[in-house]
Amino acid sequence: MTGLWRILLLLLVLWGGMPPANGSAQVDITVTRRAVQRIPVVVVGLQPLQLVSGGADLAARAESILKGDLEFSTIFEVLPPVFLPFDSKEIRLGEEKKVLPSLNQLKVQALVAAYLTKQGKDLVLEGRVYNVPRGAFVGGTRYFGDVKALRTMVHRLADEVVFRLTGERGVASTRIAYASVEKGATELYLMDYDGHNSVLVTGNRSINLSPRFSPDGKLLAYTSYRDGNPDLYLLNLETGRRKKVSALPGLNISPAWSPDGRWLALSLSKDGGTNVYMMGLNGKKLRRLTNGLGISVAASFSPNGRQIVFTSDRGGSPQIYVIDVEGTNLRRLSFQGDYNASPHWSPRGDKIAFISDRGGGSFQIYLMNLDGSGVQQMTTVGSNEDPAWSPDGRHLVFSSNRSGTKDVYVMHADGSGLKRLTRSALNNFAPNWSP
Repeated sequence: MTGLWRILLLLLVLWGGMPPANGSAQVDITVTRRAVQRIPVVVVGLQPLQLVSGGADLAARAESILKGDLEFSTIFEVLPPVFLPFDSKEIRLGEEKKVLPSLNQLKVQALVAAYLTKQGKDLVLEGRVYNVPRGAFVGGTRYFGDVKALRTMVHRLADEVVFRLTGERGVASTRIAYASVEKGATELYLMDYDGHNSVLVTGNRSINLSPRFSPDGKLLAYTSYRDGNPDLYLLNLETGRRKKVSALPGLNISPAWSPDGRWLALSLSKDGGTNVYMMGLNGKKLRRLTNGLGISVAASFSPNGRQIVFTSDRGGSPQIYVIDVEGTNLRRLSFQGDYNASPHWSPRGDKIAFISDRGGGSFQIYLMNLDGSGVQQMTTVGSNEDPAWSPDGRHLVFSSNRSGTKDVYVMHADGSGLKRLTRSALNNFAPNWSP
């Protein structure tokens, strides 16, 4: 097999199929990283609200979003209203404490009170959080916005609840970037973590691949063929400005951000073979980490920024390797299966997600410990690729063809809670989760 065909074969897997060219927190409840038992929580308030007679009940929509966000976190179990000794919608602002004793008898640990009202043309969403066993007010917040901002307002409230009760950052306000094949081009999109509000961010009618959020969420690194060569770009998501940062001859692909946001790891083929390099955000201070005429791609930094995990065929077939950022201490992690690729280091630092073909003709997602031990298979249906972690390390986003075309899915880190995010006749793949 020639070097060119070997590169194309690996990129087909990594890219999902080559498209055609053309105030302060009060921590009251401790949550373990792999908690099995969820925190029982009750949501009250959110009385029916319509902006016009016969219009949609915005409070019911807000309640559905809020409960969905809290359940998805894997931290909370939202109790249905039928189990409560009172009407959850009849609780008024400032009356929350009167129901805390009855909730305590039910072993409920947290009360989330939310109220949606009109103020002129805007909506006002107010949230209050209580620690039920202590009978204590934990914190409150208020959001303003129009009807189009309702989903964003509720997501922010859900994240505030997570933070107030656990000290962790929630993911309800995060976004997912992904690639979508359409009419001979591959464009990049952003969507909410739950699949809503998808927006186009490239639109150059070319091939755009491998979107990667910067640690502060302000920049998106990606590879684009807009000028004919696979070059590396940075897109400022706040201003819309884009900058070409690497346009060396050959491949400039598979970017990865260092945790401090100062460096990019990428794969270049300028010197024969395809190797992993590090460079500054201005494209300078280029430093080579791997050597050889093989293919080394798909880098992912460890949370402390000291190591990089990547895919390489240096041993004869694509396998997972790890190397120090100085380019030393190279070691192989995967030994089962003839094809292991697309590693992604958990932000919690304890696991690496990757894909593997173990003889069934399709790729499945696996987890392993940092030394390659403790391999766990996470998917079994269809072919599943492109795993990426949520910023809290509790969830994985990936692409799968289990429904026919490739679409983006999420699941919890234990493999449960599978949810499809994209639903179109197009191929959607290569997702990446924002901070």
